[in-house]
Amino acid sequence: MDSRLLNNLNAQAGKARDPVVWAMAVCRAASHFAGHGKTEEAITAIKVVRAQFGKDLHFDIASWLMLAEGVLHYFKAEIPEAYDRIRRAYGLAIALRNNSAFPSCAAWMAHLEFNSCRYDEMAKHLHETFATAKYGDHQAIARASLVLATAFHIAGDFEQSRPWYERARLNAAAEGDDATVSATLHNMASIRASNTRLVDTFGGDAEKETKRVTLEASSSHVYDFAIGHRGLDFLARMLNGLIATIDRRFEDGIKAFEPIEIGKVPERLRPLILVDQAWCQINIGKPDLGLELAKEAKHGLSSVKDDDDLAYVHARIKQIAIACNESELATSAAEAALNALNRHQHFQRDLLAKLQAIDTDGKWKSPA
Repeated sequence: MDSRLLNNLNAQAGKARDPVVWAMAVCRAASHFAGHGKTEEAITAIKVVRAQFGKDLHFDIASWLMLAEGVLHYFKAEIPEAYDRIRRAYGLAIALRNNSAFPSCAAWMAHLEFNSCRYDEMAKHLHETFATAKYGDHQAIARASLVLATAFHIAGDFEQSRPWYERARLNAAAEGDDATVSATLHNMASIRASNTRLVDTFGGDAEKETKRVTLEASSSHVYDFAIGHRGLDFLARMLNGLIATIDRRFEDGIKAFEPIEIGKVPERLRPLILVDQAWCQINIGKPDLGLELAKEAKHGLSSVKDDDDLAYVHARIKQIAIACNESELATSAAEAALNALNRHQHFQRDLLAKLQAIDTDGKWKSPA
């Protein structure tokens, strides 16, 4: 099912007499295809624009084209390539004073810096987006709002994240950008699940939050099914597997993780998948396989950047080690888990202060 945004972009490209207007619409369509996981359609759209202009790429198009290429790399989980292309798009928008492309390039830079844990850079790019985006620039405002919402949520302040999730959703919905609506629903469920897993592994009552995250994930899944969304499928499977693990539905967890091709997942996420698989195997009576997977997860921890992820993986390894009578491993994992949790809580306080200092320049308003 084509989205309203895609239909509008196709119509805009179809009636455009100005090649620059045509190319901008096609580049935006390429980004939208990429967000839906429609890789071939995105590649085709990008090739059409490059073929039309050849080496004489118009300066107004260069940033939009590189942004589309970067977004395509991102949704193929090719993160270094995505960063390179989007940073080039951002730099060109500054150098060539492309004021129409700059807010979206800055918003995507904020997104990538957030994912790379470079929060000062993220804050800088969020400020740039909110300071330069026009009121009707739904693409830029939706992306920046989603980044800010997710950051507040990770900082442990859902009350401050909630209005930004809503602004992301409303701006995306205003132009029919169902891929960004999908990302908003997914992020809400994913971050809640990330917070709930720590409660589950460090000894708290996770039942209430597990019910909430199950409902949120279900809403995200139903929406994705309705719009035919298949971008970054492994993230949805990871989320479903994590929720099943927390909810003690271990057979369901195994089924959710099985289709994931671990070699195609970013390295920093692999230990999370492996340790959840390990805990599921332990709980269905396969301790040898569970311990093997846990040790594989531990071996890959050097690639994990976030302390909440480290805290969770170590805490699960501790539980697995106890179940397998591996006392030395259990002791070392328990100490590592607690140290990582303390660092994460300190990080949350620092991040919250950074986020509260960002000047959003009034772009918080919802679209009419």
